Amino acid sequence: MNLSKSPLRRVAGLAAGAVLGLAGVAVAASPAYATDSVIGYSADCDTKTGDWVVTWTVTGNAPDGVEKFRFNAVKAEEGTPVKEVELPEYKVGKEYTYDTNKAITAVQRVEGSKTFARLGVEVEFDNEHKDLPRENTATFDGTCDKEKEQPPASPSPSSPSPSPSQSEEPELPDDLPGEPEPIFELTCDTMTIGFDNPKDSLPIKLGYETSKGEKRERTVAPGTKGSETFSAKEGFFVNLTITVTYEGETYSETVKVDYVEPAGCEDGSEEPELPLTGAAAGGIAGGAAALLAIGGLLFVMARRRKVKFTA
Repeated sequence: MNLSKSPLRRVAGLAAGAVLGLAGVAVAASPAYATDSVIGYSADCDTKTGDWVVTWTVTGNAPDGVEKFRFNAVKAEEGTPVKEVELPEYKVGKEYTYDTNKAITAVQRVEGSKTFARLGVEVEFDNEHKDLPRENTATFDGTCDKEKEQPPASPSPSSPSPSPSQSEEPELPDDLPGEPEPIFELTCDTMTIGFDNPKDSLPIKLGYETSKGEKRERTVAPGTKGSETFSAKEGFFVNLTITVTYEGETYSETVKVDYVEPAGCEDGSEEPELPLTGAAAGGIAGGAAALLAIGGLLFVMARRRKVKFTA
C-alpha cells in the first residue's frame, strides 16, 4: 500500500461511493397493503461447528386496531439437495397467536456445504385479512468450514528480538480488509438496514436500537449478507452501532438512520408495493452515514502511524 498518498483520497472515495450507491435508485414506489408480512434474515458461519446459522425474522405489519396474526402455512427448506426443515417458533394454527408489528425470530442451522436456505409463509390477521404468500431465500457464498486448531507457535532461534536501541518502521500490509456495501431498503411501512460483507473483509457487529426502544444485534461474517427489517412510519429511526475488531483493536461508531416514507404511499391504495432499495431523496444522509461509518473505521486502521523503537 502506498502510504505517501494523501489520506483524503480514501475518505473522498468512500463518500462518493456511498452517495452514488444509495442515490442511484428511483424514488417512486406504489403503496402497500394495510396489512402484510415481511421476511428478513441474516446468515453467519459458525466456525466452531462448520454450520451456516440463519436467523429468520417474520413481522406481521398492521395498522392500529389489528393486534394479532397467525400462520396459515410455513415451509422451510435447505438446499442442494433440498431438505424440508421445521422451525418450531413458527407454528400453523387456528388461533391468532402472534403480536403484530413485532419481529418473531427463528434460528435454522444448515450444513456448511449447502448453498441456500428458504422460508415461505402465509399469514392471516385477526381482521380476517389474508396476506399474499411471502418467501425469502438466504444464499451462502462458498462453504462454511470448521476452524482447525492451530498448534502454538514456537519462537525461532534464528530470529532474535530487536534491541531497544534498534529502530524499526513496519509497513502496513497491502491486503487491508475490503469494504462492505450497505443494504438499505424502504417500503411504505418497513425499513431494512444491514451490510453485504465481502470475503476479504472483517466480521461486522451491528447493534440496532429503534425509536420505540427495541434492541437487536446481528453479526455479519465475511462473505455473507446480514440485515434487520423494522416496521416504520414517519418519525421512526434506528440508532445503528457498527463495531469491527482488527489486529486486536476494536473500533465502534453509532449513526442515526431515519425512515423517510417513499413517494406514492400517502393515497391509501391497497395495491402491493415493490421495496425501494437505496434511499429516498430525503433519506440519503442516513444510509450514506452508515456506509461512511464503516469506511471511516477501516480508514482509521489503515492510517495508523508507523511504530518506532528508540533508545
